[in-house]
Amino acid sequence: WFAARRFKASIGNGTDTGFTVTHSLGTTDVIVQLFDVSSGETVYADVERSSVDAVEIAFGAAPAANDIRVLIMAF
Repeated sequence: WFAARRFKASIGNGTDTGFTVTHSLGTTDVIVQLFDVSSGETVYADVERSSVDAVEIAFGAAPAANDIRVLIMAF
């Protein structure tokens, strides 16, 4: 078994629909999950693994300030 490499962050500012999340995990082999902090519900958005250290997340509507929790796990 291996030690999972993980990263988490909160995003959203009420204005922007796109965010760069820098996870510094050194791979594009990552699973990205998003959830709404207020409701606990899973959120679906466009996710692009733009580099070995970052993902780009795009929403249809701007999320409220820090209302989206991003969970990233590398393999």
